[in-house]
Amino acid sequence: MHDETSVLTLSPAASFQSLGNGAVVLMADSGQLYSANETMEAFLALLDGRRTLGAVIDAMLSDFEVEREILAADILDLAGELAAEGIVVTAGEAG
Repeated sequence: MHDETSVLTLSPAASFQSLGNGAVVLMADSGQLYSANETMEAFLALLDGRRTLGAVIDAMLSDFEVEREILAADILDLAGELAAEGIVVTAGEAG
């Protein structure tokens, strides 16, 4: 379970590509291809292995007109889903 103090990064097995009107994630180990909506694209673009999820949420607030509490709940849920799929990992565990 992740919280706002968690620091995540893209998995070494995941390749992320913005396409202009969305993004895709390709998992090299399985060949699985995921399409990303605007929220997921913005989230993945901000994961650098240094920022906490709280800092990522704060950075996303300027692009999404929503209350922080709502965005935080959505992003924490998204982080959990992406971690379960192996797309993101806790920083320091990537490898």
